[in-house]
Amino acid sequence: MAGIGGRRTWIALAFLVLGSLTEGVSILLLIPLLHLIGKSDQDFAIRLPDNALLHWLAPGGTLGLATVLCLLVGLVALQAGFNRFKSVYMARLLYDFVNRLRMDLFEAIGRARWGIFARTRSSDLDHALTGDIDRVQAAAFSLLMLAQTAVLLAGYLVVSLFISPVMTSFAIVIGVLMFVALRPFRSRATAYGRVLTANRQDQYRTVSEFLGGIKVAKSLNVEASYFAQLRATLEKMRADNLNYVRNSTIGTALFQVASVIGLSLFIYIALTRFHLSLAEIVVLLLVFMRIAPRFMDMQTQAQQLLINLPAYASMQGLQTRFDAEREPASQGTQGARLSLDVGLNIRDVSLAYGGLADAVEGKAVVSGITFGLPAGKVTALIGPSGSGKSTIADMLLGLLEPTQGKILADGVEIGPGNRRLWRDQVAYVPQDVFLLHDTIAANLRLAAPQASDAELWTALRSAHAADFVERLEQRLDTVVGDRGIRLSGGERQRIALARALLRKPSLLILDEATSALDWQNQSLIAKSIDGLRGTMTILTIAHRPSMIAFADWVVAIENGHIVEVGQYQRLKAKSGSRLSRMLSGEQAEREVADAG
Repeated sequence: MAGIGGRRTWIALAFLVLGSLTEGVSILLLIPLLHLIGKSDQDFAIRLPDNALLHWLAPGGTLGLATVLCLLVGLVALQAGFNRFKSVYMARLLYDFVNRLRMDLFEAIGRARWGIFARTRSSDLDHALTGDIDRVQAAAFSLLMLAQTAVLLAGYLVVSLFISPVMTSFAIVIGVLMFVALRPFRSRATAYGRVLTANRQDQYRTVSEFLGGIKVAKSLNVEASYFAQLRATLEKMRADNLNYVRNSTIGTALFQVASVIGLSLFIYIALTRFHLSLAEIVVLLLVFMRIAPRFMDMQTQAQQLLINLPAYASMQGLQTRFDAEREPASQGTQGARLSLDVGLNIRDVSLAYGGLADAVEGKAVVSGITFGLPAGKVTALIGPSGSGKSTIADMLLGLLEPTQGKILADGVEIGPGNRRLWRDQVAYVPQDVFLLHDTIAANLRLAAPQASDAELWTALRSAHAADFVERLEQRLDTVVGDRGIRLSGGERQRIALARALLRKPSLLILDEATSALDWQNQSLIAKSIDGLRGTMTILTIAHRPSMIAFADWVVAIENGHIVEVGQYQRLKAKSGSRLSRMLSGEQAEREVADAG
């Protein structure tokens, strides 16, 4: 907090000290007032100590009762106004600290290399940025309250020292002994905090997975399994919480009993041994009654801090992981573009990454990949599922870095220094389209925030999407629903293609973009892609041969290795080629379907 808040943190601590001093002075003013009790035969004038400064302020050496009471009221009013200002100041400091932590983690996640996302659950990232950060805020608040309580406690003890150093020492000893005796309960709070972090991650993961795949869950009638899973997590959280409450309330009960014993000893010793005056005893009792709860407050705030600190540790650990995977910043001229007038060359490229479900540690996902994408042409990448097609697409997109080999755009290697710049001129249309719960215009402008309506319509026409958008009642202002649920699959894909074209890319990558669509929608998108020939370099990845019939070149991959490269027409006519077998397989499927 000091590192983020800087000077403001120390100003906040200074405010805490000033607040305790003003409260202490207001208590000290009670002593001369209490000395007047039972002395009705005088004018209630209060004699000041023999001090030059005080006698300069009050030449007669005395202050009237009304003057002292006005001072007391003024001091309390000043203290109330100051406490309000202090609370606002500390709240601002607290929120700035929490927001800085949230933004640091958010930016660390956003700036990390793509590979780390395959090893991290998205629900854990969501939980860290929402659930964990709320607990960090609670921990920071407890820390500030702990500091405030400690400073107030010190202020009361200073006031008490002016009255009776011996009785103050007695109160300190009692308080410290009770605080030390409650240490086991603070240790249990730390353990409970770690358990709470794990339980909340499980809870969030179950809810996130259920809501993310609710359509599949309902189609399979497996909602009950998610209900049972969440119920078990909540029952475990309930049991853990009850155990913690049982233990912590024992500590509270022990403290209350110990406080009464200490208070009784305090009164007995003050009256029988030190023969303090009534005014001194009343003020000391007032101070003691304020000191004792402060020790309990310190215990409570310390427990809350220890419960929530594991969330801070979890966030810091997550941020450290993502910071270690930070993607290098672009080097060179801001906004510079790599030319793609000749083509993109992939030379002896391999990629291996461990820790993924589809990769063995150290085993290459793709190996020795070499082929080219001629500029302005359409190249089709074909192969069975799991052969490495999407991995190659991610490398060409600039998301994954080859562990071996080079990717060159017109002879210039795409590396750490220019990979982000390269992504600025690549557009990507995946199979699973991402659409905001917003208007069609807002979804299109993700790719080009400053695009005019005319540019949006141009992109829609290029993607064969303008016709259906014009038929909508609100046209560009139509809200598509969560993940585009109000649109059909083909309409979503055409909106995604229009969004990609709005970037005016040098390279367009379509990764199984039509695998879930019917023939009619595939035909529309195929017609769109065919019309782009010559305006940009296109890589299309598809299982269905009908989606590569417009290709100029074909690259076939199996088991992470290139097994066939050539012109579409030549490979189609070649008996036994991967492409010809693929085409004959589709023809057989169609004949079976027609016969049925």
